[in-house]
Amino acid sequence: MKPEDQLLIVLVKLKLNLRDIDLAHRFCVSRPTVLNIFHTLVHALHKMLSDGVVNESFPSQLKCKGSLPKSFEDFSSARASMDAIETTQDIPTHMDNQAMAYSMYKSRHTVKAVICMAPNGALTFCSMLYPGSTSDVAIVRHSQVLRKFEAGDLILADKGFTIHDQLPQGVCFNIPAFLSTRGQFTKQEAALCYKIAKARIHAERANERIKNYKILRHIPSTYRPISTKIFQLCSCLVNLQAPLLKEITYFKFALVCDSMFLLQECLAIPFFI
Repeated sequence: MKPEDQLLIVLVKLKLNLRDIDLAHRFCVSRPTVLNIFHTLVHALHKMLSDGVVNESFPSQLKCKGSLPKSFEDFSSARASMDAIETTQDIPTHMDNQAMAYSMYKSRHTVKAVICMAPNGALTFCSMLYPGSTSDVAIVRHSQVLRKFEAGDLILADKGFTIHDQLPQGVCFNIPAFLSTRGQFTKQEAALCYKIAKARIHAERANERIKNYKILRHIPSTYRPISTKIFQLCSCLVNLQAPLLKEITYFKFALVCDSMFLLQECLAIPFFI
């Protein structure tokens, strides 16, 4: 098969999650060939886009300030918005794994990860997938994402990220205020909650874009060994879409150009299937 057709098979599988036998019929190949192409290119694209672009281009605070949207005007030192994403999976066969994968919040067996989004809407970090019972705090600690931040940086997150004791020296952290024993927020607390929600809504929109890849709506046991690479690859592909924000940013443009260049390089190299 032509490299372009191989890439198309992978993209169609990620976006629409068509059955392997369906793809085999559409591209006039056997089902094992579709499986082989999918596994091979997922590893190759993950190596280029995730390891080669996203993990190597965590923007500095200076770059973030140069492309700061209006919704972040009250958080000028913000470097990332942190959020968790959770998706269902097939029930693991081992009993211990079943207990670890069961999410009390979703009332089903899931996997979850933590993502970071720059103020301009570009995804800059995606952790590996963890069992659904893992807390957001534990994922942040194990993924070591906080090592990417420096003194003077600001992180925005929701109430589930109580990671103040993990923050590097000089890094600030803003989450919505918890309801006090008085039963209501003060005016200052309510105003802060509104400002944080206004800035973090774009992280929720990025979450939704990732979930629009139907292969992530329910991860079958067949793809469990490469589920983390599938998730991180889908997150990288979100960066190739139109910007989340109306303000066009240089960093977003540069990230897309780097990714497109690597894809072109990928197509120029024959795949050995």
